[in-house]
Order: sequence, then C-alpha cells, then structure tokens
Amino acid sequence: MGMKLSLAGASTAIALLLSNQAFAQTAEVMHYWTSGSEAAAIKVIADDVAKKGGTWKDSPVTGYEAARAAVLSRLAGGDAPTSMVVDLGEIKPLVEQGVLAPIDNIASTKGWQTFLPKLVVDKASVDGHLYAVPIDIGTANWMWYSTKVLDDVGVKPPATWDEFFAAADKIKAKGYIPLAFGGQAWQEALVFRSIMIATGGNKFYTDVYTKHDVDAAGGPLMVKSFETFGKLRGYVDDGNTNRNWNDATNMVITGKAAMQIMGDWAKGEFQAAKMTPGKEYGCELAPGTNGVLNIVSDTFVFPVGEKPEQVAARKLLVDVMIDPETQVAFNSIKGALPPRLDVNLKDADICTQKAVGLLKDPNALAPNAELSFSSETVGAIKDLVTQFWSNPSMTPANAAKQYADIVARN
Repeated sequence: MGMKLSLAGASTAIALLLSNQAFAQTAEVMHYWTSGSEAAAIKVIADDVAKKGGTWKDSPVTGYEAARAAVLSRLAGGDAPTSMVVDLGEIKPLVEQGVLAPIDNIASTKGWQTFLPKLVVDKASVDGHLYAVPIDIGTANWMWYSTKVLDDVGVKPPATWDEFFAAADKIKAKGYIPLAFGGQAWQEALVFRSIMIATGGNKFYTDVYTKHDVDAAGGPLMVKSFETFGKLRGYVDDGNTNRNWNDATNMVITGKAAMQIMGDWAKGEFQAAKMTPGKEYGCELAPGTNGVLNIVSDTFVFPVGEKPEQVAARKLLVDVMIDPETQVAFNSIKGALPPRLDVNLKDADICTQKAVGLLKDPNALAPNAELSFSSETVGAIKDLVTQFWSNPSMTPANAAKQYADIVARN
C-alpha cells in the first residue's frame, strides 16, 4: 500500500515536472523598450530564456505612459501577461491592489540583499515578501555631448550651470543647437531634478524627495532651480515639443546639437550608432551633480495567478533575469548599471566606470520621483514643471510656491 502510494506520488511528480517544462515554453512579457538599443537589450533576455527551453512572447508598447495604461487595462480585464516591466516605485501600489504575485516562494531570493543595493531590495519588497526582479539601475543625471561640436566651437564640457550657459552662448553663435531637448513631461521633470541637485546638492534634493520638507520645496533653492530651468528655454530649438528622448539623442549623434541631459539609456543609442565614448561622444554627470546619482530602476513583476503554467513560466523568467551574466549583457547594451553589485565591470566603458563606484555609496544615491512620492504627487510635479516650461510668464517664485503646495498634500 505504502509502495503503491509512493510510486503514484512519483508518477504524479514526474508528470507535473514534464508538464511544467511544457508550460514554461511560453512567457508573455510587456515592456516599453522600443528604441533600437532597448530592443537589442531585451533580446538578450529573450535569447537567454530560449536557451533555458522557454519561448519569449514579446509585447512591447511604445512610450512609458502608454505602456502603463496598457498594463493596467490588461490587469483590469483579467488578461494579464506573464510578466511586465514597471518602475521600482510602482511595486508597492500594485501589491496593495492585490495584482502582483510574490516571487520569494518560487525563487532562491534569500541572498539577494547581499548583492543588491538596500534601497532596491526595500522598494522591491512589501511586508517582508519580494515582488520584483530588478534588471537595471538607471542614472538619470547625465550630460551627453558631441565631441566634434564642442571641439569645433572650442569649449569644454561644462561642469556647472554657469559654465553651461557660457558655453551654450558660443555654441549657439556657431550655428549649433546647444541643448537637444524633448518637450515631454517626464523629460522636463528629469532635467529639472538634475538642476535641483546642482542647485542645492543631495541634501536639498533629499530634503524635498525623501523627507518631503515643505519649506525646502518652496524655499530659495527651489526658486533658483526654476530660474535656471527657465533660462534653458533660450538654448533649445523650436521643434522640441513632444520630441521623443531618442530623437533628441540623435540630434547629438548627428552633430545638430551639442549636448543632451538624459539618463544613461541614451548611451545605448550612441552604441547602436557605432560610436565610442571618449571619441565621437562624451559623457559626464549633468552640470553640478558630480558625486550624486539620480537613480531609477526597471523591474520585472508578475501578475497573480497560480496555474501551473503561470508558476513555471514565472520561475523561468526570475532565474534568467537575476543571472549575473544576463544582467551584465543586458545593461552593456541598454547603457545602465546591473543592480547586482557582485558582477565584474572592469571591462565596462568609461561612462559606466564613472558611475559604478558611486552606486555602492548610499549617500551618493538620490532616489527618483517614483521612489519617493505617490503616483498622484509625481504626476502633479510633472504637470507643474511642464506648465512652468510652457509658460514664461510664470515666475520662479510662484512655481516654487506651487511645488511646496504639492509636497504638502502628499
């Protein structure tokens, strides 16, 4: 009797294992990585899934906001993908809505806190359970520049905003566009955050974004930040409205513009154009932000569902995405840093080398908006920055007051 039960149990286990292997063949993944370099980067993960016996079903949606809306629609309609890419700051709200499955019950995640930054592990966890696989750590405060344009004008990469405006006047007089700019709310907010760090250092930035200090949010440093941001209007071209970030990057690649303030994902576009950092293009942290990384992080999360095929596909994806070789290969193309601190980056390019040391210093990390505020507050801040950019009649003092009002409501 006992032998029969044991054999039956073994047969069931073997059948389940075989069926799970079949189930794991297809994993649908939704993401917003549609530029040339981003598509090449995510293909690294898809190829590694294939090597493990799975099949990657790619479901890209162009644009972060459009992708977010599509994901929410799929979740609401009961047609969730196997996995989806979300910002690290979006995890907790989604968990609270009951739409994400934890992964610590299917993956060996106990040691993750030893090789991932504490900030990342904390934000990927809710009530002691891990819900996401961090795939990259992006740094948003970079200045990319055309070495050819700067050499032609005879200026050096600016290290401060005063130096930037002095160089920009000369660049403009020479017939180039000083700053490649994408007039979209998230891009405007990205540039503004870099200016905040440059204006008051990481202390001012974290007073606003981490401590939610209303006085700091409406004080003189915020006023000065808006003054600097407003001054940039005179150094962009008229066609910047609603321009995609990668199109702005292409302006630097083709020598139409001298510089761009954009996250490290822009590096992937230069790489796709067969350009080498330190030769055809250069990279420095945005003016005035040296020593600080304004970090963002993309993560893969997994909608709820306990069908065997869902669990099997989920485990396959987690195992591939956390693999150190996969993370290095993915980020070498995308331009970001692997969130794993235990990977070997000695052969990384000069841009990565400028940031990798800072990543290990908690005092050098300035969290992105999505890691600090509710989605409603993040949206309100973006709207305010866009309104100020689009309306030169709004004074920096008025903008700072409205910023403080938003923080007070958070």
